[in-house]
Amino acid sequence: SYLTSMIKWAKLLACRTKMMKKLCAGWNRKKDLFMGIYVNPGNTAFREALNSAIYIDKTGLIAYTNKVLNTKQKNLCVSRPRRFGKSIAADMLSAYYSKGCNSHALFSDLIIKEQKTYPEHLNQHQVIRLDIQRFLETKQDLDTFISEIERKVILELIKEFPDCNHFGVGSRLKDAFDQIFIQTGQGFVFIIDEWDCVFRMAKTREDIQKNYLDFLRGLFKGAEYVE
Repeated sequence: SYLTSMIKWAKLLACRTKMMKKLCAGWNRKKDLFMGIYVNPGNTAFREALNSAIYIDKTGLIAYTNKVLNTKQKNLCVSRPRRFGKSIAADMLSAYYSKGCNSHALFSDLIIKEQKTYPEHLNQHQVIRLDIQRFLETKQDLDTFISEIERKVILELIKEFPDCNHFGVGSRLKDAFDQIFIQTGQGFVFIIDEWDCVFRMAKTREDIQKNYLDFLRGLFKGAEYVE
């Protein structure tokens, strides 16, 4: 009947409207999402690890890092011999904390899913992910790698925080983080891989080693923006 057809049409229209609202909401979330190489990176590297023939679930580490966030015990150093999976662990932490991706599907069958803190921190943090080796392809880079780290990270910070001022290309990285924290109240989770490669490549360059340690000390010691 005519009435039945109208009811079906109204239901179909309501269903399509609901779908469009979901699509628009999803599109707006993606539009606002910034994914960088160093600032809020994606989860591609961790996804590749999960898809590999051999993967050992080390997400229990996340339960501990969640526990020490914003405490005096927040600075962690994972020291293991080479090939013990430190880079995969760094990729895992980045995929879990980074606001630049949605990693729910990647962690849904892993150990961390059973922890109460799992949903609280999943993709909820500003993350800075550095692989120091990327800045040191040859020994010639030893004299410039710190300034390159600062330049490339600040370029991405400008994109992520376009409304923040008082820093720009040429600023010191610690000053940029200070300004972002002052103006937005947002801190950062820092994940650094291959942090010690400087000492392997600059064995006879004590000046480089000292400059690097001074850079790290200035970046982290007493910094309120470090979560």
